[in-house]
Amino acid sequence: MCGICGILHRDNSNSVSLDEIKQMNNLMVHRGPEAEGTYIQHNLGLGHRRLKIIDLEGGVQPMHSVDDRIVVVFNGEIYNFKEIRKELEQKGYIFQTHSDTETIIHSYLEYGDKCVEHFRGMFGIAIYDKRDEKLLIIRDRLGIKPIYYFLDENKLIFSSEIKPILACLKVKPDVHIPSLDFYMSVGYVPGENTLFADVKKLLPGHFLTIEKNKVSIKQYWDLEDKPNKNIDFNEAVYEFGEIMQESIKIRMRSDVPLGAFLSGGLDSSAIVSSMNEMSDSPVKTFSVGYKDEPESNELGWAKKVSEHFKTEHHEYFLEPLEFFNSIDTLLNYTEEPIVESAAIALYQLSILAKEHVTVILSGEGGDEILAGYPLHQITPKVDRLHTLSKLIPQFVKNKIANSLALSEKKTKYWDWINLSTEDRYQSISNDVTLGIKRNMYQSPVLLDSHKITAEYYKSLYAKMSNGSKLKRMTYSDIKSWLPDDLLVKADKMTMAASLELRVPLLDHKLLEYATSLPDNFRLNGSQGKYLLKKYMEQKLPHEVIYRKKKGFPVPIASWFRTTLYEKTKEILLDPMTLSRGYFTQDYINNILLRHKAGEEDNSRRIFSLLNLELWHRKYIDTH
Repeated sequence: MCGICGILHRDNSNSVSLDEIKQMNNLMVHRGPEAEGTYIQHNLGLGHRRLKIIDLEGGVQPMHSVDDRIVVVFNGEIYNFKEIRKELEQKGYIFQTHSDTETIIHSYLEYGDKCVEHFRGMFGIAIYDKRDEKLLIIRDRLGIKPIYYFLDENKLIFSSEIKPILACLKVKPDVHIPSLDFYMSVGYVPGENTLFADVKKLLPGHFLTIEKNKVSIKQYWDLEDKPNKNIDFNEAVYEFGEIMQESIKIRMRSDVPLGAFLSGGLDSSAIVSSMNEMSDSPVKTFSVGYKDEPESNELGWAKKVSEHFKTEHHEYFLEPLEFFNSIDTLLNYTEEPIVESAAIALYQLSILAKEHVTVILSGEGGDEILAGYPLHQITPKVDRLHTLSKLIPQFVKNKIANSLALSEKKTKYWDWINLSTEDRYQSISNDVTLGIKRNMYQSPVLLDSHKITAEYYKSLYAKMSNGSKLKRMTYSDIKSWLPDDLLVKADKMTMAASLELRVPLLDHKLLEYATSLPDNFRLNGSQGKYLLKKYMEQKLPHEVIYRKKKGFPVPIASWFRTTLYEKTKEILLDPMTLSRGYFTQDYINNILLRHKAGEEDNSRRIFSLLNLELWHRKYIDTH
């Protein structure tokens, strides 16, 4: 796990300075505190920060081919590098190191741009081919590793993080206004844009090429839109388990200590179960909890699983004021606001884990590949209500909408009932609908941006034209929520602690297999992740497998009602905040008062507004 960066001037007469690349590297020390490398050739500069995981002495970057034609900087892991290496050795390639980085060089020499089709892993890769005057930048299939870039007629700047790019720009970017509505709607910014105007993300499963000054961006991987497999359920359980076990096994390849995050939920418990089978010593596990907050505390479940597998278990307790004071740290590393209160808990837990291990396995992805979210289960019910709503006269609908205006939850569900699935589904985190926005937004431009958000998600939903509603929903989640929220949190909060996180349930082979199965293998009635539950019945206690899903809860509802209420209110109603013209003062007052009175849980909305305002002060107001 590392950080990469680079600058390419499109005019060959302009040279990159070593100081520029070193400055970019220095802004990512946390991603690779153990070593740094640079490469400068006239109009091109590459930088690398290294966290040593594989071949501790031999994997130095930037890495060059023997003939010096190819230069590579690489962030991530190629988990099947040993298998690829064996194939390439049979073709006559000679290796100088035992690192996965050298596998990338020889794979490129053998397969060209199609080398990525052979990689099984998480990665952000930059390959410079001197002979062809080509820079190739590749992002892994699911977006586990980030790549950001700025591109204009003069230059390309790219990096694993945004701050190194901002440091190279003479004119700092302003807010990308259409992205604000995405953020308020779903709690993150999906797709290629960021909240910074002109700073973009290379999409998962894509590569960007500049060859002889010609720029192209191409997709190399996507989930296939084809009919489900015709397979017996028990056979599917067996095959899924085999692929999952292999995925975990190759992610345990490491020359440094490794462990696992353990919430006591199904996904993390399944991973710990497999690690326990494959380890000669007790697995090191790590959990977070909250004192005096029994509804949010999962430490009891984690402890039950830990005792079942006799792990070396560690716990961390997060306090409310520590949470509030960590928001600036959260924004420092996420660089864009995301409505993920759990990110702060994950950051603190990562600091604890780093005292014991350098690599950590985690359960992200189970809900996305196996339809485990409650929204997947309730959508058919909303669809039935939508059919009935067509019988209600419009004037009656208007009266109902007006009567619900004060309640965000009721407004959301009423808006959902009046929309078809394709018009309604905006990934699993969508909880700000048009009815809410009409009360929220002061800016007409922001309200009008709702159309862009709606069309974006409608286009995602339409991609799986041969798929069921469930397949379309999970595809939308995998293309938006997963890389732009969940994996941003996972990568940046662990990297902030110089900890490498690996996600076995997001192996692309496992994902492709799971999403090719009949819907009821994944979601059976009210049982999401049905396939995994059945597979784990012989390995985990029944009560762990079938307990109610909690996610990674943080008790912000309680905290924003009590300890953190006054601090939050002071920031959200500050004249500076209101002067931005995004939100009405009445709206902010209303959600704060209703939340404090216990009339409605508005904690997610409050956190999203707080996060956005503090981001504005940190990154935009400091121009």
